[in-house]
Amino acid sequence: MGKLLRVALLCHPTVGGSGILATELGHRLADLGHEVFIISERPPFRMQDDYPRVHFCESTPVEFPLFKSPDHTLPLATRIAEVCSQYEIDVVHAHYAIPHAAAAWIARELIGLAAPPIVTTLHGTDIVYLGAMPEYRLLLQHVLEASDKVTCVSENLKQRTLALFELKKKIDVIPNFFEPKTVVRSREQIRVSLDIGDEPLAIHASNLRLIKRVDLLLAGFQSTVAEHDGKLLILAGADSSRILPEIERYSLTDRVIVIDDVYEVDDYYAASDFTVYSSEYESFCLGILEGMRHGLPSVSFDVGGIPEVVEDGETGFLVPFEDTDRLGQAIARLAQDGFLRYRMGDRAKRRAVEMFSASTVVESYLAAYRDVLA
Repeated sequence: MGKLLRVALLCHPTVGGSGILATELGHRLADLGHEVFIISERPPFRMQDDYPRVHFCESTPVEFPLFKSPDHTLPLATRIAEVCSQYEIDVVHAHYAIPHAAAAWIARELIGLAAPPIVTTLHGTDIVYLGAMPEYRLLLQHVLEASDKVTCVSENLKQRTLALFELKKKIDVIPNFFEPKTVVRSREQIRVSLDIGDEPLAIHASNLRLIKRVDLLLAGFQSTVAEHDGKLLILAGADSSRILPEIERYSLTDRVIVIDDVYEVDDYYAASDFTVYSSEYESFCLGILEGMRHGLPSVSFDVGGIPEVVEDGETGFLVPFEDTDRLGQAIARLAQDGFLRYRMGDRAKRRAVEMFSASTVVESYLAAYRDVLA
């Protein structure tokens, strides 16, 4: 097993794949006996209170009259330096390049020679969007080169990163993972609470950012409403008020159920029949993987790293981006064919267990830590 480590994890506290992955990684590392220090503005969305060997270290943004908005990065850098010195941290693991890898690099300058190595994991929009902005380009180039190791959650994101930056550094691909928690409420209990009978239920779980293109999701679902009696459940990791007018515009108020701030997602996946995603870009799409572990096939656009997760026609359906007619047809096909859902869902679950389980992925991260400590 090797030496037990003290790892500082830097992540966003809001709902999103990067924060969820970092938090679950912290839990798994703690299960193996390592000490984990999560540094963020507030406890991340899925961080469990009083989890053994997982410690939350708050980094408070600074409000100052001369600043037009709160300063996050510099107080975060100071807090990282404090935690590293106080707890003798072995490795700093930054999830997201901006601001976390940048803050980790500043903290290294503050600490000096005793600073621990930095592992930076890229999750997608920190590179695909911020990396394309001239305001961040030079800084991103610098902090990636300054990191002792850089990882990406998919081969697609790796290639996008290499296309944007002239990096001498090798990039390792370590995919996301998901381990389902015990289902507390039965499928029937969840469906009764949602006022759903035996009709097919599609599920979408995300932070509803514009890149998720919920408008296309609703358009695709609306195009097939006449063909089946199914419903769509949206688990919103953010305020859903923005999408409610869209739901009304597509005349889907009786077909779409929206629930905000759901922590225990497993109960809802277990009560659903397939997942639907319509993102403009996904480096991986953790929501699809969450569904796969519960035996759910998926319908999604063929973008980013999703084809590395989904086998088209085997574990789900991939359709061209913005083709809402094809999206609707795939939704209808799964909604109408229970045997097809079962067959594809079974394959999806086996693929998720074999390729994206915690035992495999966490060991890859531990190998990365040992590499930078060697």
